[in-house]
Amino acid sequence: MSTTIETSLKNKIRDSVEIPVLTRCCFCFPLRKGLIAFAYINLILTVVVTSFLSFYISYIRNASESDQAALALEYARLIADVVALIVEVIMTVAFIVALHRKHVLLMKVYLYFEIVYSIFGFIYSLAFLTKETASELFLVLFQLMLQIYLVILIWSSIVKMKRDGSVKYSRETNVA
Repeated sequence: MSTTIETSLKNKIRDSVEIPVLTRCCFCFPLRKGLIAFAYINLILTVVVTSFLSFYISYIRNASESDQAALALEYARLIADVVALIVEVIMTVAFIVALHRKHVLLMKVYLYFEIVYSIFGFIYSLAFLTKETASELFLVLFQLMLQIYLVILIWSSIVKMKRDGSVKYSRETNVA
């Protein structure tokens, strides 16, 4: 009984929600090449931010004891940020490999990671919003919209790869 209710609910959601399938990245680049460019830019920026945060953590550790006491609460948050960024670097490398090899399963793994990472990142950003300034809130919302757009692009690429991979044309040669 519960299986049919769960299946019917899943089918109702699937029938009522329609995710668009995009053919271009940023309305001008081919989908796969645009995702590859995005992945490399994301990898570079994430490595740069991770290195800057690592330098800042080492600065805090080498600071005087009075400064360390003042920055103790920030230290734990910075460690969590660096760990999250390292996980993002690993997943971005997997995404780049998936794009180059046209590996659908790895792309699905990255898609689910991106969805979960975006939700946690949005909640984390809202939790540590220092002052309710418009610029900080705007950046958090802009980042969320960019990640939603990325998820739609990845979904479109997966749909396209499945569609292109399942239909193969072969030339039959009749030797008479």
